[in-house]
Amino acid sequence: MSARARGRERRPRIGWVVDVQNDFMLPPEEGGRLYVHDLGDPEDPGARVARPVIEEAVAWMRASCEALVFTGDWHSLEDEEIDPESPDPAAGTYPAHCMGLSSDPEEVEGARIIASIRPADPIVLERDADAARAARVARTALETGRPIFIHKNRFDVFAGNPGAAALLDLLADASGGDPEIVVVGVSRDVCVSEAIAGMQARGYRTTAVRDATWGLGLEPEAETLARWARGGRVATLAQLRDETAGAGGSGG
Repeated sequence: MSARARGRERRPRIGWVVDVQNDFMLPPEEGGRLYVHDLGDPEDPGARVARPVIEEAVAWMRASCEALVFTGDWHSLEDEEIDPESPDPAAGTYPAHCMGLSSDPEEVEGARIIASIRPADPIVLERDADAARAARVARTALETGRPIFIHKNRFDVFAGNPGAAALLDLLADASGGDPEIVVVGVSRDVCVSEAIAGMQARGYRTTAVRDATWGLGLEPEAETLARWARGGRVATLAQLRDETAGAGGSGG
């Protein structure tokens, strides 16, 4: 969090970065186990198209937001969304990916945030965290300016980590009670949509950065963006930068 961000007279912001992990962001030839691309289009280039914008968006967040939160799947083989034998995305099951609880270092590496934007010293909200742990994490993040990494065992961060909702509420209260939550990441039609739906259902203002996300083709992009816009705002990174510049800052 920058002092510049604190000093502006504008709505406070929380940056929220969804699941930009190696297994999702890297093509199979680079080690990604569940590379995000249109599952019905073999020619779809996938998340690598959005990656440069996501990287730029995270840099902007570091300069322009009061708090920065990363989320990530942190799986074991026992999780209900993991099916190594007969995965079916239409039914909400996928092959093993982001196996943060594995004893295999290569599988754990798949759960790590991509190196280009990986936070150096995040405060982890473990996937079984309670409200008391969330309070400690929020307090430490706000006092030190360190980012937060929420581990989850479900697509929906609020279902996949029992401390996530409390953490968001605490960050929002500390920032003034009515922040803008700026959301980027993958996949657009699963984990990003679940996060935005959960925020909007809780009354939070959301801004989804449309060019800093990518989907699996489970829902047409236009439908997803329209749903987000009904409960919040959809913008481009260029728009956010222009708004930041207009408020007197450089925007990262």
